[in-house]
Amino acid sequence: MRSLTEVHARYLKEGRIKLDKSQFQVPVTYHDPCQIARNGGIIDEPRYILGHLTDDFRDMTQDVRYNWCCGGGGGLVALGEETLDFRMKSSRVKADQVKETGAKILATACENCHTQLSNLNDHYKMGVDIQFLSSMVASALVK
Repeated sequence: MRSLTEVHARYLKEGRIKLDKSQFQVPVTYHDPCQIARNGGIIDEPRYILGHLTDDFRDMTQDVRYNWCCGGGGGLVALGEETLDFRMKSSRVKADQVKETGAKILATACENCHTQLSNLNDHYKMGVDIQFLSSMVASALVK
């Protein structure tokens, strides 16, 4: 079993796909989903991909082990509106971490994280465009 992020990174390394960096001309940061990064160990691959997507990638921390959880993990975000207040309060640290990068695009590889980060973006007015890493790859594919 492989994640799509691992497959995209491998395809780039093998020259099976090429990406057009001109698609993303603004600063980009990446949120490491807990299950994918801390549990699955997929940390270098998204950064490798982002290196092919943008010339302005900004990590949230010097050591990615300290990239805060977004607060939507474990399916908490799937419980919906009844958990929104708790999720927003407990995830302020993530919103601050994102803001400090100055990024205009916040990429992630997890559906739950995407939903939670979108909620955080609205609540804390982070001013970022939340995107799936896989969608960014698809948008930048060179024929």
